[in-house]
Amino acid sequence: MISNQDSIIQVSAPGKIILFGEHAVVLEKTAIASALSLRTTVTFTPNTNNTLLLDFPDLPGFGIREWSLDEFKKLDHFPNDVDLLKPIECNELFQKELNKIIDIKGIHTFLFLFCALTKCNKAYNIKITSDLPIGAGLGSSASFCVSICAGLLKAFDTYICGGCKQCVDNGIVIDQQKQQQQFCDEQLNLINLWSLQGEKIMHGTPSGIDNAVATFGKALTFTRKNGYKILDKGIPPLRILITNTKVSRSTKTLVEGVIQRSKLFPTLIDPVSNLIDTISTQCIESFNQYHTDKDNDKLQQTMDLMFDMNQHLLSGCYGVGHSSIDTIVSITKSLGFHTKLTGAGGGGCVITLLKQDTTLDQLSSLKSTLSSNGFESWEATIGDPGVLINIFPIQK
Repeated sequence: MISNQDSIIQVSAPGKIILFGEHAVVLEKTAIASALSLRTTVTFTPNTNNTLLLDFPDLPGFGIREWSLDEFKKLDHFPNDVDLLKPIECNELFQKELNKIIDIKGIHTFLFLFCALTKCNKAYNIKITSDLPIGAGLGSSASFCVSICAGLLKAFDTYICGGCKQCVDNGIVIDQQKQQQQFCDEQLNLINLWSLQGEKIMHGTPSGIDNAVATFGKALTFTRKNGYKILDKGIPPLRILITNTKVSRSTKTLVEGVIQRSKLFPTLIDPVSNLIDTISTQCIESFNQYHTDKDNDKLQQTMDLMFDMNQHLLSGCYGVGHSSIDTIVSITKSLGFHTKLTGAGGGGCVITLLKQDTTLDQLSSLKSTLSSNGFESWEATIGDPGVLINIFPIQK
């Protein structure tokens, strides 16, 4: 059997949207997140140059960079004694050393995960491409971290399950047929925990919801108290249009603003948070009902109403709206669709609930109107698979 270290490994992981519950989740309420059909793909190709070559065309101004592996090994705080089955945070001193090599936080994440998981004992050319816009609240950094961790753990045959058949055989391409099987639950948990360490470099104290969605896929609920729970029945076949406002914002500032508003006006904000929690609960009930009766019209009407309610509560009561979001809500409403912000708000991305019978002409008209107002949009499905892997033998 060909060693994974002598094969080309290609891994992909999905982005995410928050359907309901953003910001309320910080106030101990329930959020519902779903995996997107938009994915990040990372390709690992061994090289014989004793180097790490990183090709990241979607990162503006980055291009292709190459480093000698010895450059990392000689760093004073290189993670040499890491137990791969026990994920650890990046040492702050090691991060400072990485900063002297390259001053890009996202690349610090990549380099930490690479050094910790490989000990720089194997040279690779690594290419990262993504359907996801960077910094728009769609979980691009988490899908990136999950793909890196899954690929490197696979490359070094590191399995917390001991190497069950599902994990060992996962991704092997036979007769050009790609295998779309996931890892076992134990291995997925390991991937999830390692990717969270990468997310901490990027975001400080992430909730963990983004990397959980990118790892496990489908849809899940999340609370700060109980963590995440995967919706085993999956999610109904909803069609979503994602629109990027192209307005940058600080997630940290927006979250802190909601927390501060809640502390100053608890009697006003607590009922809002409770209502958002009810919307999340009703969403799950609506999904369960759909799995029983397959009533698309009823589901559509309920989701349309909850999109409108959640959007008004987030924008009007939590104060995380933006004029660009209002414009998109107005445009889509004029064409018969319902829209809400997803994630932090204040710009970023919004999601529009399409109808099952929305025609290509109707969709084209909607996207054209949004484009003429300076916005960029993509159709996506939700409830998609989590991290997936394929392994190809190197052609001699």
